[in-house]
Amino acid sequence: MPSPEKTMPQHDEPQVSPTRRDEIAAAGSELIGGPVGRWARVGGSRLTPVRVVALVAIGMFALGMVQKIPCYDWAWFRGAGSQYTHACYSDIPHLFLGRGFADGLVPYFDRLDGDMEYLEYPVLTGLFMQVAAWLTPHGGSVQHREQIYWMVNAGMLMICAAIIAVCVARTHRRRPWDGLLVALAPAFALTATINWDLLAVALTAAAMLMWSRGRALAFGILIGLATAAKLYPLLLLGPLLVLCWRAGRYREYGTAFLGAAGAWLVVNLPVMLLAPEGWKKFYTFSQERQVDFGSFWLIITQRTGESIEVGTVNTYATALMLLACAGIAGLALTAPADRGSRSWPSSSWRRSSSPTRSTRRSTCCG
Repeated sequence: MPSPEKTMPQHDEPQVSPTRRDEIAAAGSELIGGPVGRWARVGGSRLTPVRVVALVAIGMFALGMVQKIPCYDWAWFRGAGSQYTHACYSDIPHLFLGRGFADGLVPYFDRLDGDMEYLEYPVLTGLFMQVAAWLTPHGGSVQHREQIYWMVNAGMLMICAAIIAVCVARTHRRRPWDGLLVALAPAFALTATINWDLLAVALTAAAMLMWSRGRALAFGILIGLATAAKLYPLLLLGPLLVLCWRAGRYREYGTAFLGAAGAWLVVNLPVMLLAPEGWKKFYTFSQERQVDFGSFWLIITQRTGESIEVGTVNTYATALMLLACAGIAGLALTAPADRGSRSWPSSSWRRSSSPTRSTRRSTCCG
């Protein structure tokens, strides 16, 4: 969780130059002239650090699309093995047909044929998928439509990738180049179009940016929307509670929590009331799903040759999660206070706070 104390703009402190602080960055900069000099003029160019990070992220995303060409041309449609050996698998084209989008079915409301009765994704992700289906032309073969559906989703996910890059670069204004750690990540290129995860990541990154600016309500709303797209952003409210408890920022946490709950309900409540069976499919499927690719439990079954019941996996996973949360809470509550930290960074909050509150030392999210 980014620290508000360290992410608010400090006009008397210049941006950090990576080539002056990081040995790897300094060595790599030799390809383009070496580290920035002592008397170098920093700034003044249209290619600001944030814009560079965003362009790099888009470029890496485009490379990831190129890497999917073997699947786009044939591997998605001719046998199951090739898409794995070429490392270009994607859920997107398969679910266009498998979840009824090709037939014009409405997610959560229309029942599907086969074992999966309804769409097994959260509501906001389902809306994202449906918008892409609306933008996909109806003419042509099913294979052609699956290809176009993937392209439409890739374009929408590229926007999410740019949002992620910009938000990460702006979260700490003195360290915008840190955004390159995300933009240049190989996993960012290789997995960006496997699924619709970047929607939730983009909303979460925007939420973190809002928190770094001291905007608790905006943070909460964005976290609520992110949770309506994927469940994991909800977990950020846990460590935030511990840190705000430690800092005595109960009002700010309450604002963020209510904003998250309200945003989540606005998205989910209509579907929850009008199509309850379809709405709850994501949650029941998550409980009943067998161990699958990318799972630590799958590695155990492959190594031991013995299957693990879903209930057993759920029990162990819940217990390990609770232990991890307890450990994080203990670490956060017992860590020594930062004596040099400033009070809450929002000037508007400082002006409206009482003298006692405004002078309180805060380590919330620090």
